[in-house]
Amino acid sequence: MLTFMLLCQNAFAADSTINIKGNIKDNTCAVAPGSQNQVVDLLINAVKQLHSNGEVTPLVPFSIDLTPCGTAVTAVKVGFVGIADGNNKSLLALEAGSANASGVGIQILDGARTPLVLNADSNNISWTPLMAGKSNTLHFNARLMASKTPVVAGHIRATATFTLEFQ
Repeated sequence: MLTFMLLCQNAFAADSTINIKGNIKDNTCAVAPGSQNQVVDLLINAVKQLHSNGEVTPLVPFSIDLTPCGTAVTAVKVGFVGIADGNNKSLLALEAGSANASGVGIQILDGARTPLVLNADSNNISWTPLMAGKSNTLHFNARLMASKTPVVAGHIRATATFTLEFQ
């Protein structure tokens, strides 16, 4: 009994407080319905356009409309996530299948035609300025790029998800 009392002498109770604080800002935008689940048609392209690795097809523009945007929003980071091409990790891979093309991937570029890094870490994505309290349109381009020759003709099917981080 004495041993038990000696061991329990070192146990003390204390009351502590955690103060929690924060802020709610109106700094996001909604993705307009027409920009959700959209299809970018890369049109019909000839195999001869893609005769060597790195050859590309013409750019096809597409956009993401953000509306409404909050009154405190200043910028957005847009990332594209998807399965990378096995031969060129900067390209979006095509779905596999006997009727689908192979030897090509999809390159996504920003409105200034600078290639974007697929599956980029948020820390490596630049901020794009936005107009607070207004609708904003983000412009992009997509095209095919040969990643392994010979390119095999077929359907072009791929899926990417875009992510948005607001400031």
